[in-house]
Order: sequence, then structure tokens, then C-alpha cells
Amino acid sequence: MDIIPLRSPRYEIETAASSGELSATLELSIDGTLRYSITKNCTANQTVVFEISELARDYLQTPQTWVLGGLVYIFGTQVEISRSIKFYSAANGGGSLVRTETQTYNGFDGYGEWTDGANFEIPKGATNAFLLSKLDGNYEMFAPPSTNIKINATDTNDDISNLTNVNSGTSDSTYSFRSSTLNIRVVDCNRFTPTAVYFVNKFGGIQSLFFFTKKVDVLNTKSETFQRNIIDTSTTTPSYFRPAVATYPSYPHSIKTYNKNGKKSYILSSGYYPERANAYFEQLLLSEAVWIDINNTPIPVTVKTSSITFKTSLNDRLIEYSIEFEEAQDFINNVR
Repeated sequence: MDIIPLRSPRYEIETAASSGELSATLELSIDGTLRYSITKNCTANQTVVFEISELARDYLQTPQTWVLGGLVYIFGTQVEISRSIKFYSAANGGGSLVRTETQTYNGFDGYGEWTDGANFEIPKGATNAFLLSKLDGNYEMFAPPSTNIKINATDTNDDISNLTNVNSGTSDSTYSFRSSTLNIRVVDCNRFTPTAVYFVNKFGGIQSLFFFTKKVDVLNTKSETFQRNIIDTSTTTPSYFRPAVATYPSYPHSIKTYNKNGKKSYILSSGYYPERANAYFEQLLLSEAVWIDINNTPIPVTVKTSSITFKTSLNDRLIEYSIEFEEAQDFINNVR
């Protein structure tokens, strides 16, 4: 089954016969339920086109996150798509059914780049099992010692498989799934505590990316104010302090603050990465679902850094990035 990325357009194209086919109806089913029926008239020997990814993505769930037994779990999500294009002998889906063309796909929350061309498909098969960009032709990840790595792969049915037992160990090692091999590079930093960032990458899989050095915590607040009357005229001697308690004046705010809340943000330094890992930082900035592991809790965040200048070993020698993240919720709980 082909795997299609739902953040990019997917065009379903069939050609009407030379005669007897005057309209076509798209029937789009998501996870076994018919969700859309779209009809358009067609012309003999001409193509009829439907775009389905935007429709299917409406039914893609946000990745699931848990903390169980002290371990963080983030599971990638997908939808099963069945599309049928039915040709009818009359306009507007009338007359009799002439023929049906059916295709089935798995839809992941990934995307194709402009250079990938139209109708990009996510690589599949035993030798392309990991939902991860290959670096110089190989699957590769960088992690602190003895750390669990979040990564997705595809199984023999081309469904997402959430791999929860991948540990970096104490030295460079490999991890195999199906006929694919992941090279794990262990990066040891004694001075700083590495911070794990999880995000949905280009292929719609959960990926771990570790920031090995400095972490800066920031709290930004916002509020509204209004000016109020605090004069006490209950006696013949007005007071600017209202209300007084017994004979003791109080000191209320003339300018009142309300709707005050804040958001935490984090500035993370990556530590030194090889140039071939630039693709990971590119996909992080383009991701719509990102978490930071704070005290073993996956905190939803948005990537506040909106641009990045990619470094190379020729121009910069050492490659390190500083990226700012902002929590995707207010500091004071106001979820209603």
C-alpha cells in the first residue's frame, strides 16, 4: 500500500473513455467510513482530477502522548484512505454506472518538498522502514548515553510502528528493524543535561532530536489594565483609600490589572552536530507538532524561531544551532 503525505496535495487522476462517460464521482472513505462524495462532469478522452489530501487530513488525529512507568510515549497517527472514482453515463452522476477505479493508501502527517515533485510518496519497504531522513544514505541519530529514543517505522503492512525499546547504550551502536539499520551516535556531555525534543518530521513520524548544551528558561507575561475610582466619600472627609478597615486605611490599586497570564519559553543550544544533520533542524522548524521533555513530561511547544541560517563545515567549521521554543499553553491553566 502506498503511503501519502497529507500536508501536500495529492491528485487523483483518471481519464474518461472516448464515449459513454459523462460524469465522475469521487467516493472518499477514511478508516472504512465514507466521508465525501464529489461529482463533476467530464469530457471524452480528458482527465478528471480530484485533490484528496486536504479532505483526508481533517480526520488525522494529533499524536498521542503519555507518561507510563516513568517513560514518555508519543505515538504517531495515520488514516487509511480508500478512494473510488466512478464514471456514469449521464451528467451530474446520472444514468448508469459504467466503471469504477479504486485505490487505497495510508495517509501520514508528512509533506513533500517542492523539489520532490507532485504526488510525492513516503518511502516504504523493508530497506526504508524508518520514518527518518537518511543522512548520506544511512539512517542516523545522535543521543546521550543510555537514553530512550523516540522513533517511528513502517511495518510489513505499511502502518506506523511505534518503536519504544530503542536505547542509545553507552557507545555507538546500531538498531535493526526489518531490513533497515539505524546508526546511533552517542554524544556525551558532562557539563550540561541534554534536552530531548520530539517532533513530527517530513515523513509523518515521531523523531527525537537532542539539544546537548545550554538551556535557558524564560517567562513572558501579558495583562490588561483599567483605571478605577478609589475615593471613599462615605464620610464628610473623603479618603483616597477605599475601603477603610476600622480606622486603618487600605491601599487599593487605582490602576487595576486583570487577565494576567504568561507563557514559558526555552532557548536550547544544540551542541555540535555534523553538517549532514542539517536536514533534522530544517524539519523541526517546519513541524506543526513539537514537544520538549521537561522533567520527564512531554510539554507541547511551538517553535518560535522562524528562520535558520544553515551552517557548513567549510564556512563555519563547527555547527551549532540555538532555537527558541514557546509552550503551547498559558502558564496559568485556563482550559475550559
